[in-house]
Amino acid sequence: MDAEDQALVEAFTRGEDSAFTALVIKYREQVYRIARRMLHGHEDASDVAQDVFIRVHRALPGFRGRSALKTWLYRITVNLCLDYARRRGFRDVLTGLKELEWEPALNDNPVEEAERNELARTVRGAIDALPPRQRAMVVLRVYQDLPYAEVARIMGCAEGTVKATMFAAMGKLRRTLAPLAESR
Repeated sequence: MDAEDQALVEAFTRGEDSAFTALVIKYREQVYRIARRMLHGHEDASDVAQDVFIRVHRALPGFRGRSALKTWLYRITVNLCLDYARRRGFRDVLTGLKELEWEPALNDNPVEEAERNELARTVRGAIDALPPRQRAMVVLRVYQDLPYAEVARIMGCAEGTVKATMFAAMGKLRRTLAPLAESR
């Protein structure tokens, strides 16, 4: 655990509530981004992010520091997103890329812009079709740019499992998107 996080955890366990506020400020954007990429829309992501910090507040005094605080927060976030999807009862709540829109180039060609938008929708659809755990790993590995070892700790599995799951997910994406590449 990094020294700043350790100092904040220790201060919180001594009763300094401002230390928890500092942790929330430090990690709220990262937690929200993971939830936003895994769930439909701002409201759901905000609800999950709030639940993450409620759980962290309750559990932080028992945190032993066997992993980095960030890893622990991300694991809680991913698990709450997966639980949220199960509770809501719809398979496609985990979308992975709702807000991923390629920035349009600054040009006046509406045909190129329409093609880019269609490509973005197709890629989003392919990622949406992945099973929830694969989508979660893709979000953590590709969009949060976390190393395999960190993703493994967050997902509670072996690093080899993450690599195998990512290999399978990328294979599915390649197969799904291959017709698009062939048509260009």
